[in-house]
Amino acid sequence: MKFEQPIPGENFTSDTRNMPWHRPPDINEYDDAIGYFIGRLEEPEQQELTFAMLGIEAQITTIVSAVLLQGIRVGKVSIDLAILIAGPLARFIEIQAMGVGMKYDMGIDASDRVMITPTILRAALGVVTDTPIESPELEEETPEEATPEVAPEMMQGLMSMPSTQAGAVASPDEQQAMLGGMEEPAEEEEV
Repeated sequence: MKFEQPIPGENFTSDTRNMPWHRPPDINEYDDAIGYFIGRLEEPEQQELTFAMLGIEAQITTIVSAVLLQGIRVGKVSIDLAILIAGPLARFIEIQAMGVGMKYDMGIDASDRVMITPTILRAALGVVTDTPIESPELEEETPEEATPEVAPEMMQGLMSMPSTQAGAVASPDEQQAMLGGMEEPAEEEEV
């Protein structure tokens, strides 16, 4: 019985230059890319498709993603440039929809998002306390909290010199051992 499986390293033998996204894109400039895609969105067939998608309640972000992914697939723009021009294209489609009086959904509304509060975060992490948690909006004054005493050696930054306490700095012999036992060359006196 013969199994069909790839040969290890087979992907390195194939020529990947035949894919459009592996070659430099046709359009490299921001203004040129916006002009190209707005020109495409103004074509009658593309307008019909855009309005049909809006008619079935597709979000504008979905339409823009589809148009830009198609442009990336055929090698018109790079992924980076497509990300940059997504906003202006979404606004253009929004203007088109408003122009014909179509109902549309931009697709970026976050009104149904749950606001993260300290209570929700504690519940999600499994931290339950008996004391009620007061919201900062409800507090009128924030009392000055005493800062805990921290030892000076704990207040050092990452790039600060190490403290000179016992064991914190290696002795010269240990340092030589860490450097591979290299001895410093003796200085010769001039005669």
